[in-house]
Amino acid sequence: METADYLGFVRERSDALLNLARTNLDAAVPSCPGWTVATLVAHNGEEWGWSSTVVRTGARSDVPAAPEALAGAALIGWAEERRDELLAALEEADPTANCWTFGLPRTPVFWFRRQALETAVHAWDCEGAVGDPAPIDGELASDGIDEFLTSMLPRQVKQRPEGWTGQSLHLHRTDGEGEWMVRLGPDGEVSTENSHGKGDVALRGPASSLYLWCLNRVPAADLELFGDPSVAAKWTSEIAF
Repeated sequence: METADYLGFVRERSDALLNLARTNLDAAVPSCPGWTVATLVAHNGEEWGWSSTVVRTGARSDVPAAPEALAGAALIGWAEERRDELLAALEEADPTANCWTFGLPRTPVFWFRRQALETAVHAWDCEGAVGDPAPIDGELASDGIDEFLTSMLPRQVKQRPEGWTGQSLHLHRTDGEGEWMVRLGPDGEVSTENSHGKGDVALRGPASSLYLWCLNRVPAADLELFGDPSVAAKWTSEIAF
């Protein structure tokens, strides 16, 4: 996707999140156990502020904590200011500049993508707290599957290198192009190919549902499942995001 596309998603999905938050900050967030909408707003404000600093400086930075005293409209206003800082930083960024990231590419483009996905997923979380969440845009969700499998999943699996011994998954998007073959382990290794193949388990569905399943936000029952369901269950029990 183009940086302008990512920027549009950050703007539109952050507006949706903040507007929903104004209706009920105390609502529990089913997809984030133990969180309320207020927690979600604080988290996103922290992430937006952190990412804007990294993009502006190009250097690694600590995630700033939301001020503990903020609540209600003041909390939403603080998060909105952090969102505006992020939008300004991304709009002014040179997409080819060197920049600290925890994945590829090592440029601000990583943060365009990361914050578009972070914001879209948490807007979905917020929708689920106050009503019925709409699917994430299919192309963005497909991009999110790529990012998760190549940047997020390897970092998690390496934390418990003994957890996987070579199990394989095939993810198949049904609302557009997109297939992924994933092998987990042994020794903490993860390999992903954008290809058709036969895994120990196969999951088929729209990109939004596949992405949300990867993030443990919807159950495998929301998808077509073929093969060994225990591999999908192991993912659900061991992969956290």
